[in-house]
Amino acid sequence: MLTERQATLIKTIQEAMHETALAFFFTDIGLKDGPAITLTQPDLSLIGPANVTATVRFRGPIEGGIHLSAPCHAAIGLAQAFTGDPIDSLNETARDAMGELTNILAGALKSRISDHIDLTPPEVVEGAAIPFATRAEIPEEHTRCYFLTVNGPLFVEVFHQGMEG
Repeated sequence: MLTERQATLIKTIQEAMHETALAFFFTDIGLKDGPAITLTQPDLSLIGPANVTATVRFRGPIEGGIHLSAPCHAAIGLAQAFTGDPIDSLNETARDAMGELTNILAGALKSRISDHIDLTPPEVVEGAAIPFATRAEIPEEHTRCYFLTVNGPLFVEVFHQGMEG
């Protein structure tokens, strides 16, 4: 059972995702909410074998960050919708678009959580690598919201420590 704080964070992630989709996609990406879960450790088995993950980290009253992760075909479709240009592979343009989408989402979350959060530039990786250098860096909680678009599935995950209820 979710705590009130967890339910609020899930709602915040979903609202930020819809706000971002409405504000930045001029084509209909058909964004639909899927399940939302809270984990105490990242579960890479839920990502899938081929994926692209963009990460922006938070520093301030909340330490952690946000992932936008999707299978390669969905990442390419999102990048194409974002740029308005045809993209047929996970090239530099597609990677930059995924990073910028994550940066926009992080900004939308920041405005809802705290203006005192600093954001890092986005980092985009391919594969199922854990984006933490050591096990000690893995945050206490991960809140993941799944979405479905016409381009395929994706999820947004906020990982954090230090967020008060």
